[in-house]
Parts: sequence; C-alpha cells; structure tokens
Amino acid sequence: MSRHRTTARATFVALLLAGLAAAALTTPAASGREQGVPRLAFPLVAKTDLWDNYGDQRGNGRHAGIDMENPWRAPVVAVEDGRIEYAESGLGGCMLYLYGRSGTMYLYIHLNNDLTSRNDNKGGCVKDVTFAVTDGARVSTGEQVAWNGDSGDANGNPHLHFEVHPKGGTDVNPFKHLKRASHPLFAARKGTVFSLGLRGELIAAGAGSATLEVNRVRQYPGGRWLKIDTRAVKLTVPLGANVSPSLPQISDSTLRTLKRPIAVTASTLKANATTEAILGAPGELMLGRVSPAP
Repeated sequence: MSRHRTTARATFVALLLAGLAAAALTTPAASGREQGVPRLAFPLVAKTDLWDNYGDQRGNGRHAGIDMENPWRAPVVAVEDGRIEYAESGLGGCMLYLYGRSGTMYLYIHLNNDLTSRNDNKGGCVKDVTFAVTDGARVSTGEQVAWNGDSGDANGNPHLHFEVHPKGGTDVNPFKHLKRASHPLFAARKGTVFSLGLRGELIAAGAGSATLEVNRVRQYPGGRWLKIDTRAVKLTVPLGANVSPSLPQISDSTLRTLKRPIAVTASTLKANATTEAILGAPGELMLGRVSPAP
C-alpha cells in the first residue's frame, strides 16, 4: 500500500487563523510548544504500521500530522480524558476533535463513512457509523470515540491521520508522542463491565499468574476479533479458573518461563473497566478460562 497521503486542514486553519499569523512572526522552540502534552494512550486498538511522515510535502501543503496504516473499522480511542466534537470536510471526510483535559487539542481525520465493507461511502459522518459517542460527549482515556476508515481523500485506503496541538495552537510532530504512548489492549469507558477473549502463546506460568504473548483480542459484549501488535499480557489466575488439564504449568506453585511457548485461547472474568485494565497492566486482568488453541 502506498504511503503517500493527503489530508484536510481547511476547517482547522479557519479556527486558528489568528494564532497562525502570530506564529509566522515568531516560532517558539519545539520543546516549548509541546509543554503540557501528557503521555498519551495510543489512538487505536489495532495492528498498526507507524512511521514519521510529519511535515512531508503534500499536494495541499505541509503534512500537519501522522498517517498510520490501520484496518478498516478499527476502534479509535481517546488519547486522554476530554471532550469530543464532530467535524467534516471534503478532503478530511469524517473528523473528530478531542479537547484534552491537559489543554492539548487532538484531531482525528479520515474516520469511517461506510455502511458495509465494500467502501460504499453511504453512511455519512454520524453516530454509530463514524462516531461511537455523541457530539460534545465527555470521554475517558481509552474509551472508544470512533471507527477508523477512509473518508475524504483517503477513499479506498483506510488509515488514521492524527494531529497534536498543544494548548490548542500550532501542530507539533505527534511521532514521539505516539512512540511512547501506552497501547490500550481494548477500548472501554471506565466503570463499564467487560470481558476479553485472547489468542496468542503462553510464555510463562505458575505462582498464580499466566503470561501470554497476545496477538488477537476480542471484547465482550459485542466486539470482534482484532489483530493487534503482539504484546505480553500477565494475567492473575484466581482459584477456580477453568484451566485445561493439558496446561499443568499454570497450576504450578513456581513461576517459570516456558522453554517452548504454547498456542492458547483464553478468556478473562467479567470486571469493571479501569485505566490499568484497559492498558493491560500486569495482573489487572483475571483469567477465567484457558485451553490450547485448536
């Protein structure tokens, strides 16, 4: 897939005309502009091809964000707590502004506008097609706010264009913020009930824990299996967990790294979503069932 992308900035330029004019007279150092940008949650739950294309020259000017390759309808999430606002333009298609609690504004572009997987462009920029929350909603870190797509001039090439604007001002390179971001294992609003299906390899077990290298995840209720960038997830194994007899390592009293990883399918117990659980922090998820992969 070609990495050449275009993006829409006309609506944002209109909003920031005065600020941009001032920036033309005096441009502060990048470190000064980026003060106040917190450590982010990564903006999608999906396997992602990420590279630094900020500042590339495009047909409509300098590229003001980062394009990253992601599957169609991958869950798009809030990178920090804040308020969202719908937007739409000819080039950018379906767009979303997130006004973060830190004062940073984030712009998500080329969100979904399809009703089917055939790239029909018939859905418009509306809730339950493009957006997962209502216009103006307050959202929490890791909560799903939209679905990835190919609206606007990205037609036929699903990807997310993502911008970072400290203090609501001029854009800065999002790449370093994305590289150090914490990756959500799933998308949820804090406090909501969830459980997960996990596929991958058992790499360590014993002493009340099991560590999986996960490459696919499914969220319940609803949800579908999603490919993610492979990551280690350490699960707590409670008494009564349904563990296949062919996986005695999990019941061992001593934690050991397996010499040969075992392909498994697992599920977690129902729980209320916390930031730590959403990010897949060690020990935050409780194992409900695990068995060798068929």
